Amino acid sequence: MAKEKLSYDAFASYLPAGAIAKIIPWFEKYQIKMVITKARKTVLGNYLNPHHGHPHHAITINGNQNPYSFLVTLLHELAHLEAFVQYQNRIAPHGVEWQNIYRQVMIGFLGVNIFPDELERAIALSLKKVKAGSCSDPKLYKALAAYDNEPTYGLNWVEELQPGSYFVTKEGSVYQLIEKRRTRYLCEQLGTKKRYLFQGVVRVKPVTATELQSKGIALS
Repeated sequence: MAKEKLSYDAFASYLPAGAIAKIIPWFEKYQIKMVITKARKTVLGNYLNPHHGHPHHAITINGNQNPYSFLVTLLHELAHLEAFVQYQNRIAPHGVEWQNIYRQVMIGFLGVNIFPDELERAIALSLKKVKAGSCSDPKLYKALAAYDNEPTYGLNWVEELQPGSYFVTKEGSVYQLIEKRRTRYLCEQLGTKKRYLFQGVVRVKPVTATELQSKGIALS
C-alpha cells in the first residue's frame, strides 16, 4: 500500500484553504508521524499512540477524500491523540472523554471561513451528539459527500432502495437488499449468497431484475 510522508506544503494540498495554519501547532507541540495512504474500505483514518519501538504519535489518513472530509477525519484522529495524552489508555476509544475533546477541537475550526456555510451547519449539528465517525452520522456524511469529485449520476444511497431491489457496488459486485437492521442494511451477494451489512450512506447503482437476467446473472 503506497504511503506518502508529508511536508507542510504537501500536507496543505489535501486540506481546505486556511486550515493548515490551524493544524501546524499540533505538529509543533507533539511528535507526529503523518502518513497519507490510498483508499481503505474499512477506515478513513486511524491514530496509533507511542509505544515500545515507536516513539511518535502516528496518524494515517486516506488521501482519496475531498478536502473537507480529509480535515474532519484528521480532527477526529487529533482528538484521539489529545485523549491519549490526557487519559492514556484508561478510556473507551469513542467514549465521553473523547467526544468532549473532539467537540472542542472541531469548534476551533467553525466560524473561521474554512467550511462552506451549509457544511458548517451540518458539522455544528453533529456536535450535539458526537458519533464514532462521519460514516456513523448519515446527515454529516452526506453533507461531506456533496463535495466529492466522483460522478454520482445514476447512483443512489443504499438507504434509498427498497427491500428486494438489486444494486451494483463500485467494485462491480451485485447484491439484493434484504432488510433494514437498525442502522444498517442486510444485503445478499448474488452468486455467493453471502450476506453483508451495508451502511445506508453507501452509493450504489440500482439495477433491475430484467437487466441482470439479460446479462445472464441468476437471481437465485
